[in-house]
Amino acid sequence: MLRRILAATMVGALALTAGCDLPNPFAHKVKAVTYESVAQSELSPEEKVDTLVANMSDADKVGQLLMIGIHGKTLNDDAKFMLNEYRVGGIILFDRNMESKEQVKTLITDINKAGKHAVLVPLFIGIDQEGGAVARMDDQLIKVPPAEELGQGSATDADLGLTYGRSYSTDPDRVVQFAHAVGNAYDASGLWYSYKHFPGIGKTDMDLHADTSIVPASKDTLLAEDTKVFVDLIQQSKPNTYMIMVSHAMYPQIDPDYPSSLSKKIITDWLRKDLGYKGVVVTDDMDMGALAKHYTFGDMAVQSIQAGSDILLVCHEYEHMQAAYNGLMKAVKDGTISKERLDASVKRILLMKLSHGI
Repeated sequence: MLRRILAATMVGALALTAGCDLPNPFAHKVKAVTYESVAQSELSPEEKVDTLVANMSDADKVGQLLMIGIHGKTLNDDAKFMLNEYRVGGIILFDRNMESKEQVKTLITDINKAGKHAVLVPLFIGIDQEGGAVARMDDQLIKVPPAEELGQGSATDADLGLTYGRSYSTDPDRVVQFAHAVGNAYDASGLWYSYKHFPGIGKTDMDLHADTSIVPASKDTLLAEDTKVFVDLIQQSKPNTYMIMVSHAMYPQIDPDYPSSLSKKIITDWLRKDLGYKGVVVTDDMDMGALAKHYTFGDMAVQSIQAGSDILLVCHEYEHMQAAYNGLMKAVKDGTISKERLDASVKRILLMKLSHGI
């Protein structure tokens, strides 16, 4: 009914002015804003971001906060539904999605085509790839040695002393040297990457895939050891070429109530304000037991964004991805997540995407 009333009002207005010399506001169609037109414009990067954000709905913005895993080696109907209905900002691939170089190339092409129809902004497409024990499609690609061998991974592991050869060293300065070199190589190849897992999980006593791990170290100890790596990498690395991934471990001497991926004290107060990091913060996979055994997906998604995260990884179950999205949408609608807070994350994400020209 409202549409009919508005339409009738417009027709009436046109009829009233048809015989006058007044300019007709409907004579020229307004050109639709597209990502390509904005990206190729002469605007500054910040102005481009502001223009895109101004043309995004809340649903579009919330979708940018999610990077999800899909199932299958082709873009099936379930994956298409997730792209179209939830407008996700990124896809992460695992071995379950890959069997050959050509098949992966086709899959990525299909993902990009579907994403272009679903959302205003191009997708991040990522892979959990450290080398060594965490290597995808290692029978088809160049084998990357474990970090431990290189130090005596597309994620640059900045942790100290992890098991299974996942750390470059137990010496923070040596870890910085190798992690920074690997990051530079990714950047030179046109790849984004993440340093992980802030503020450092080398002191954990439990596999976070299984359940919570408590790190009793003080902030001073962490700054001298595990977290020193991140401090140095932030100072040395080019902005908007990398993300920082936050862990799900608990650090009770810093925040006794929440794991780091849900902690405002760790993400906003420490990482952003104290250490001066201005880039994208991505969580570790929220399907991991350290979170999934203790929070609903809607609650953890909202808490993490309020804490200062920008991108939430939900890698395995579509129901969990949907619950996270719906929880975020509800929080945006009822004001639990303010417009300013939502836009701040979306702007950081878009600035990173624009910086690589996708």
